[in-house]
Amino acid sequence: MENLEKTTGREMARTTNLDKQLFQALDRAAQAKYKQFALAYAQDSKQFINKILRDYEASERFPVHVLQTIKSIPKSKYDSAVCILRGGLPYSLLFEADGWKMHYVVCGRKNEEFGNLRFDATIDPTLKKIQGKKVLLIENNSHTGNSPGTVANELTTRYKIQQPDLFLDYFCPGGSFSSDKDKLAQYSRIYVAREADVASEAERQKLIKEFLTKLEK
Repeated sequence: MENLEKTTGREMARTTNLDKQLFQALDRAAQAKYKQFALAYAQDSKQFINKILRDYEASERFPVHVLQTIKSIPKSKYDSAVCILRGGLPYSLLFEADGWKMHYVVCGRKNEEFGNLRFDATIDPTLKKIQGKKVLLIENNSHTGNSPGTVANELTTRYKIQQPDLFLDYFCPGGSFSSDKDKLAQYSRIYVAREADVASEAERQKLIKEFLTKLEK
């Protein structure tokens, strides 16, 4: 029994260390990538926050449900993905690490003011490549569905994309989006990462090692 406890303790220590490494590697990548778009937020009062760190770092357990969901989405179904800045940024880097082509748009509340939603498609010159294509929109979460809905509408109008799909880590608790049939109908499918099955510890370690290796390339 004592040996089993020691072995389990060593495994948990390795897991915690790998989790920490992945948190750190992703944050380094997110902070570096954000510098490309920082000018668009020069007048914002709120600084960039890595939402994966905000939501999960204190638990010391990387949100493997996000990695599981990324691996489960069929890349061949989509031409590429579109990151909704700023909240979608760290998630998009994980998608990129798994081989997805990525484009970027700005959409969200300026200075965190409700009713002050802005959209900017000029920050990424590659965005025009989605013309007529099937894309996956990437957002961290949503309370009302307004930001991803605005992006879906704008990209449909400007680039005649096919009906998009949406990735979310989670619907905001108490929000209206998850029950708003009209807004949900804007997408042919919504992938909600927190609805993924719970991974075994062996599966957790395998996914964390895989994405850590890919991010550190």
